[in-house]
Amino acid sequence: MQFLGATGFVTGSRTLLETENTRVYVDAGLYQGPRYIEEKNYQPLETEPATIDAVLLTHAHIDHSGLLPLLVKRGFKGQIYCTPATAELLRIMLPDAARIQEEEYKFLSKKKISEYELDGPLFTEEDALKTLEYIQVVPFKTPVKVGDFTLTYHWVGHILGAASLFLEVQNKKILFSGDIGPVESILHRNREIPPCADYVVMESTYGARKYEQENYQAKIIKAVRHVLAKKSMLIIPSFAVGRTQLLLYVFFKLIQEQRIPEIPIFIDSPMATKATYAYIHFSEELRPGILQEGYLEFLQSKKIRLIEDVSESKRLNYFNGPGILISAGGMCNGGRILHHLFNRLWDRRNMVLFVGYQSEGTIGRQIIEGVGRVKIFGREIPVRSKVETINSFSAHADKNGLLSWARTFVKNPPRALFINHGEDESRRALASALGFLKGTRIELPRYESTYYL
Repeated sequence: MQFLGATGFVTGSRTLLETENTRVYVDAGLYQGPRYIEEKNYQPLETEPATIDAVLLTHAHIDHSGLLPLLVKRGFKGQIYCTPATAELLRIMLPDAARIQEEEYKFLSKKKISEYELDGPLFTEEDALKTLEYIQVVPFKTPVKVGDFTLTYHWVGHILGAASLFLEVQNKKILFSGDIGPVESILHRNREIPPCADYVVMESTYGARKYEQENYQAKIIKAVRHVLAKKSMLIIPSFAVGRTQLLLYVFFKLIQEQRIPEIPIFIDSPMATKATYAYIHFSEELRPGILQEGYLEFLQSKKIRLIEDVSESKRLNYFNGPGILISAGGMCNGGRILHHLFNRLWDRRNMVLFVGYQSEGTIGRQIIEGVGRVKIFGREIPVRSKVETINSFSAHADKNGLLSWARTFVKNPPRALFINHGEDESRRALASALGFLKGTRIELPRYESTYYL
């Protein structure tokens, strides 16, 4: 087992598993975040993609799946295994990731193009569409043979289709946690207890953080009252998959309970629009009872204004409010949200509400840390809008949630547990709290750390 990504980062997940006869990647993610992190995407691949027999995906987020089109471009011809909902989301997310790569290539300097030895974008939309041909759908709890490995997916409550990956190979059992959802999700059905394994690879995004006990409904009500009084806009940077649909559910409940009035809600993200339809399609992965409440009908109603066309998005600049504008990307590192911040962040009447993790170095992190100005499209924009945060909406388990997931192994602890997919502070904090796994060796792998199991 060799770790090729997300070692000390909350992005770029990729792990190589190799036997005498079979080589597979578990996840194949792009690095996302500030430029110094994204530059890792241009590093040479450690091995020829044609030698990889299969990729076993835990879920569709680009930091777990976004490298797939590059692998295909470079000669990968194996199968890509994933759950049904993950396959649906990949059809939305991979072409979008490719369009971003095509756009980014236009802004690379000649020096960088030469340094990275590029003959074009990292991959194109054509590469992404070709990638979709290699997808093999595997339902939850259905064992499938992949060379020397037998894989089984277990629901983990992170986003639609997200799974822990249980592998059996040569009388050994290996469990990849994937990204672990919260103990009790607002939107998704609760995660499943994973099977015990000899070796566990565990994410640690929030390994050093415990969620505050906050009244997120009160914060939303206060934010809506603010923009109603100021006749302004509530701007919410949000991830297109999972977070946007959760936000819509919270707004639905507050309107249904008459705790806030009906107010125009704009979803300015083509990907979020398509992902919302995917949530309707795979509603069995949502919390029991949501169907009876009328949430799906709310998503399909005229109360939600789904913006797809660029010209429609631009016209929003002339809508003074009151209204709610949810737009991607969630960390303000790209996407249409940058245009809205460019046009509205300087206005004291508006409010920006952050509802997700903001990586180090991103514009979102700068804003919540209280900087006076941020650079968007080469211009310094004053941060005058009111800024608020909600921490209750994360699709990741916090430290307590991660520990409760690991406690399921107490009676049958693994030989070794590898902590990955987290910044080093989070990895160390989680490692120091896992003492209840008696006899388990705790490892914090580095890039290209290799283990013989």
